[in-house]
Amino acid sequence: MKALTVVEKFLFIYFFAAIHATHSLSPSKSCSEVTRRCSLEKAFAFTASTFLTSRSSSTAATLENYSPSTAVTSPSSGREFFPTVVPPLTNRATYRYSLGRNAYALEQLLAFTNVTATIRTNVIQLSNGDLWVHSPQYPTGEFCKLLDELGPVRHIVLGCNALEHKAPMKAFVKKYPKATVWIAPGQYGPFGNCGTDLKSCNMGYPVDGIFPLPSVASTNLPVEWMDEFDFRTLYVALPENAGPVSEVVFLHKPSKSLITSDSVIYIPDQPPPIFGTFFSNEEMMQEGFWEKSVLQSVFLTLRQEGNRWPGYDAIKERLIRAPILRAFGDARAPDDIEKWVNSISSMGDFDRILTSHFASPIAASPAEFTGAFSYLKGASGGDRQIACQDWELLDGLNDLIDSNNLGAKVVFDFKAGCL
Repeated sequence: MKALTVVEKFLFIYFFAAIHATHSLSPSKSCSEVTRRCSLEKAFAFTASTFLTSRSSSTAATLENYSPSTAVTSPSSGREFFPTVVPPLTNRATYRYSLGRNAYALEQLLAFTNVTATIRTNVIQLSNGDLWVHSPQYPTGEFCKLLDELGPVRHIVLGCNALEHKAPMKAFVKKYPKATVWIAPGQYGPFGNCGTDLKSCNMGYPVDGIFPLPSVASTNLPVEWMDEFDFRTLYVALPENAGPVSEVVFLHKPSKSLITSDSVIYIPDQPPPIFGTFFSNEEMMQEGFWEKSVLQSVFLTLRQEGNRWPGYDAIKERLIRAPILRAFGDARAPDDIEKWVNSISSMGDFDRILTSHFASPIAASPAEFTGAFSYLKGASGGDRQIACQDWELLDGLNDLIDSNNLGAKVVFDFKAGCL
């Protein structure tokens, strides 16, 4: 697996970072003129996202009953879907595995050049047997068969405004038109626009409700599944950006499960079996295959020391915040992020986290979740596992953004405490 070239990194920023949203770099100015600066601005507007990962303390968090090797598949039901934002196109496999406690994961892949990562739909079977579907992915024949085997789809939830999560929504809602649909506030871009009011909502599919802003009480919503859930909303709208950053995190109270889109991740020590549907055995056995894929996905450097990859060693097998989200989003709105994190930790008792990328369930308490954001306290609580030199790419991109007024300014040292 070769390292990304400069051109590939630029393209990756344009497509993949757009795909994973924080949108915190998005420019506010019009780009109607075809200028060199506008080209840069458009590209980096999407950089504020990626399916990233940052790390902060929380060494006690571990994987719990993570068993993708036991996944159920149904390739004969069909793995084709077009169009998608990024490959796979003709062999978009879906792997379903149990998360325990009446929860399931339906996993697909996101790929761009030689950077590939998992993306999951987390499904909760409610007490009445109905399915609550979080962040649905592309509804291939295989995906729908594996989902329908679990029960009737009654509720669909889009928990953030990241492109890779909202891109499949229209096709999925069309497959399940009788389900209720609730979405995170602040949707914008090519897959629909919806602020905080249904009157101005145009997502291309029916929407029953928008999760309220942090300042609005989360109780007594007209949602039949709310007796089993609580939630907390992140909504950051910086005037220099094209649109807000939003993510809603859910607590499923009966199973004591925290359900997130991109807030945190846990990187396993090897690629899950679904990688074998996109890569050959020869490719996957190459030295550094997994380490390089992870590092390129989270935008840390491919620094190598002998047979080791220090950046990978620093972030694997622990609960972390995606580096790119940390560098682009948290660095521009640290107070909002910290307030959101604290509200999640005080929402109620949970003992595991279900994420949309990399591996889960993650055995973690509210204190361990908070610990993943310890860098927000500055150098005194910073992440002392990631080397300062491994932040160089993200640091350089921030310098470019700031110096060219491509988005809100960095106001916080996101790498405080680095080695």
